[in-house]
Amino acid sequence: KDGGAKVIAFAPALVLAKRLVRTGVDGLVIEGSEAGGHIGPVSLTVLAQEILPHISEVPVFVAGGLGRGDAVAGMLEMGASGAQLGTLFAAASESIAHENFKRAFLRASARDALPSVQLDERFPVIPVRGLVNAGTRRFLAHQAETLQRFQSGELTRDAAQLEIEQFWAGALRRAVIDGDVENGSVMAGQSVGMVSDVLPVATIVSTLVEQAIAALARRGEGAGTDQRSEHSAA
Repeated sequence: KDGGAKVIAFAPALVLAKRLVRTGVDGLVIEGSEAGGHIGPVSLTVLAQEILPHISEVPVFVAGGLGRGDAVAGMLEMGASGAQLGTLFAAASESIAHENFKRAFLRASARDALPSVQLDERFPVIPVRGLVNAGTRRFLAHQAETLQRFQSGELTRDAAQLEIEQFWAGALRRAVIDGDVENGSVMAGQSVGMVSDVLPVATIVSTLVEQAIAALARRGEGAGTDQRSEHSAA
């Protein structure tokens, strides 16, 4: 901030959002568990209701599972200043992601984008949402094997934790850049099922805007109908 940069922070709960505002951040992002990559435990639907009505000092942007303009419009009506969309643009024409990565998105449905699984609470796994593949299945087996080695005394607790954490080292690059979508980490949000084609960013943005405008127009028409009904009743 001292150098003139704007600081935008992630706020996974209202208490933290208020604390971040007091520290002087310029904006907040509230990201629901529907998002791809590292996630928290609460959905955007709940976070938006919890946080948006109570934060007005700085812009608040919403993220997680957004794939249509009408959904974005709904969040704006709730008080959001804007939206952050990742999954929808990861498969854009301009994206540097490997073609295999983009094709994996086109094949996937929302049910294919699952958070990583933790087998033992003594060895925490940071939840990451991505497409299920050979790598995610092997990670479960790796955790089980590491737990056995810990229980047998072969590994200390710290060494076992490190074994688990290092499993995914470099895995995102393997998937995104190298195109190994079976063994790499194919991070994707639940909106991946709405990715139906590889399109230019301009087309994606235009579609989002058109969907938002259409949704707002429908709501305006609905409000007009309600008012006419009230006048008729009077």
